[in-house]
Amino acid sequence: MDPSKIPLAPNPSGGPSNFVDPPTLDSAIISLGAVLISTSMLCLTIRLITNYKHTGKLGLDDYLCVFGEATAIGYWAVIESVAQNGVARHSWDVPASVVTKSFIKRQFAQQMIVAPALWATKSAVLVLYIRIFNTVRWISRISYGLIILMFLVYGINIILATVYCLPRNGAPWDATAFARCAEPVVLAIFIGSFTVLADFLIFLLPFPIILKLQMAQGKKVGLAIVFLVGFITVIMSVTSLGFRIQLFLGQDPVWNGLCISLTTFAELFGTVIVSCTPSIYSFWLNFVQPSTVYSTLRSKLLLSKTKTNTDKQFGDEERFELPSKLRNGRDSWPSDSANGLGGKTGPFTRIYSSSSSSIPMKNAITKATQIVQSQAGPDTSPR
Repeated sequence: MDPSKIPLAPNPSGGPSNFVDPPTLDSAIISLGAVLISTSMLCLTIRLITNYKHTGKLGLDDYLCVFGEATAIGYWAVIESVAQNGVARHSWDVPASVVTKSFIKRQFAQQMIVAPALWATKSAVLVLYIRIFNTVRWISRISYGLIILMFLVYGINIILATVYCLPRNGAPWDATAFARCAEPVVLAIFIGSFTVLADFLIFLLPFPIILKLQMAQGKKVGLAIVFLVGFITVIMSVTSLGFRIQLFLGQDPVWNGLCISLTTFAELFGTVIVSCTPSIYSFWLNFVQPSTVYSTLRSKLLLSKTKTNTDKQFGDEERFELPSKLRNGRDSWPSDSANGLGGKTGPFTRIYSSSSSSIPMKNAITKATQIVQSQAGPDTSPR
């Protein structure tokens, strides 16, 4: 039979396979990868410039971050190349013809790259903790312990890929090697669970120190927000674990496998961004704020805001000044103004009395003139 017409798995709904225009993750892999790669590269560049300006050299955490970014880009490139072959679909929409020698080798490369990428990106954060909180002994000890433990656990992934995915005794790269590579699913769940635990520890580790720092509340909140960005990586690792469990249960292995890869590279780039946030914060304080461009823009914004508020206040005063005075006629005009008109209340005294709720603006001058004349007495003639 023609393998291009045979699906890798039967459709659970009983319907036919769609080899023409099925749902695919290819666009998500491309768009998410482009955004995360460009963002992480920008953050990494700012980090390297800032740290080199401060110390005149780069630290171990900087080199780990560069290595993690490079391996993460390589991991994404392998996933994208696999997806371009029509694998980013549901298992029943993928023809068996995609399982070629090149495809199986790329699957093996993916397994070999992801382990050092995860270790390097997470270790970069922990080495940063050791450098920042070097006087806090318990943070240093936990960080060193996590670095060693991650090296051992992620090293297991490389050993498993070598044992299960490489053809044995000169065997070809065929469907048998591909099927055997998917066997250690239980250990994949263990590694995913460990990743979630490691991300939680890395996320929570600095907060006891941040809460005790003697600094302004605003700076403390800003520093906490910097580390809170790390919660994104926790969400990604938890999501990846969920897909690993679905893969273990045998639900749509190709689709769930690609979802694991997608959340994993999102976690990798997210960890790089998180490890760069302290340097970005320092870059903002030490380079952006003191710059002439920032000072000029800030002055213009403050001037514009002040001018707007002043104009608004002046307009409000001008708008309400006349009605306020006219409504308070009882205080500024004599109470016997009606008597000055012969004891009779004419239309002006009724319209402009203190109990009047509204005053026609065009009659204000006329009203004031009438009252002044009434106060002068009936015998006073105008000059």
